[in-house]
Amino acid sequence: MFSLVYRSIARPGFDLNQIQEMLSKAKTFNHQQNITGCLLFYEGEFIQYLEGNQFKVLTLFDKIKEDKRHKKVELLSHGEIEKRAFETWDMAFENFYGENEQISHLKLVVSNYLLHKELHTTLHPSKAIFWETIGAVLYAKSST
Repeated sequence: MFSLVYRSIARPGFDLNQIQEMLSKAKTFNHQQNITGCLLFYEGEFIQYLEGNQFKVLTLFDKIKEDKRHKKVELLSHGEIEKRAFETWDMAFENFYGENEQISHLKLVVSNYLLHKELHTTLHPSKAIFWETIGAVLYAKSST
């Protein structure tokens, strides 16, 4: 099993309706390819965690890098994993817009992780980078 984490910036004009359409197609494709993961969107930025067969995940990532709907695709982590983190989700998606209850909850979860990293020593590096990147994005954008 293999996992990969990346971040990117949505192109101007790529709105929530288009994201939902993209997500619908991605869920179908991912289900067919046995790829699972999580996609977060916050103030124009994507952070995605993908997992599955290494060849299939890397092939998908190559397609993602060429997608014109976003830019500055940055690979954050990748590597072998023992088991899936998002086993039952073809693609979980959260759109966090503005300061709301979801954002507050996510900040609490991320803060708890960041404050107690030593308790998560069994966490795969890709998962750790995924949560740390979410924290950095949430806190950087909320402090500006």
